[in-house]
Amino acid sequence: MEKGKTLIFRTGISRNKLWPFSKKAGLTLIELIVVIMILAVMAALVIPRVASFSAGDLQRTSRRLASGIQHLTQESASTKEIYRLYFNLDSNEYWTATLRKNGDVVDVQPNQIMPRRTLPVGVVFEDLMTIQHGKVTQGEVFSEFHPVGVEAMTIHLQQDSQQGFPQHYTLLVNPLTGRVSIKDNYVELHE
Repeated sequence: MEKGKTLIFRTGISRNKLWPFSKKAGLTLIELIVVIMILAVMAALVIPRVASFSAGDLQRTSRRLASGIQHLTQESASTKEIYRLYFNLDSNEYWTATLRKNGDVVDVQPNQIMPRRTLPVGVVFEDLMTIQHGKVTQGEVFSEFHPVGVEAMTIHLQQDSQQGFPQHYTLLVNPLTGRVSIKDNYVELHE
């Protein structure tokens, strides 16, 4: 190109043929505002999801325990076996065992229907209510699953939230069907 010729670009006219490379790089105020707005929108969408990961532990634990209880009820009905679902409220663990009665001797054998599981960090058994044991807040307790139904029980799970107050979930087990109703608050039932 000849010296002094005007170059025409799609974005405009420049008298300097080295224009794309000689101009100082930078953002205009409008471009900067647009970038900040895009980052703000992305943060508004991502931050609640990240915060809900820990809050979701309580909900996931409730659903997992509820499906385990329903599976254990169905297993008892189909195999005609008696099962126990054990809860350790001190270590926040639960597991199943098979109950076999040989005359007056009761033999409890661990099984793999629901192997020993520990609740996620921050999620605890607040208390557990059964007809046989009443309201239990510590120690070990069990509920029995018979081929004709399950012992009625109420399980209260708790997790401390990031706002400083605990979240509660209540699992209500129907004694006839073994179906579990999950409530996202503490439901106090009369014993």
